[in-house]
Amino acid sequence: MKSVFLGMLACVAAKPLVLSSEKAVTGLDINQKVYIENAPVLGDGAGEGALNQCQAFAPQHVANPDAPEIKVCGTGVKATVFLRGRCEEYYEHSVTVGKCDSGAAPDTCDTYSPDDLKAFGAYQSYKIEQC
Repeated sequence: MKSVFLGMLACVAAKPLVLSSEKAVTGLDINQKVYIENAPVLGDGAGEGALNQCQAFAPQHVANPDAPEIKVCGTGVKATVFLRGRCEEYYEHSVTVGKCDSGAAPDTCDTYSPDDLKAFGAYQSYKIEQC
């Protein structure tokens, strides 16, 4: 009887932790989207799994000096792109893409690519965060 009670107590105690962590990464509206080379990595069917996670660019993007093109839509998310892997700062070699401006139109998009900065083609990792 004690083990059943303790098991039920553990389930009840664990449930609020799961709910609170789910709330921390949900709540993005349909305007919040991030694309790499026109493929969605956040929103637009890709879900929210990339939020607050350091992500490496695909090898073909790192190998191609004319890629990647990053597009961030909405006013509630931004992507910070790093020259180094593991989302590590390296002097001034990081770029933030996205308009964290609640006064802008909800469907605002911001793009960045090696056309803006040639060295951007060598950047290796990114992190998407809420504003």
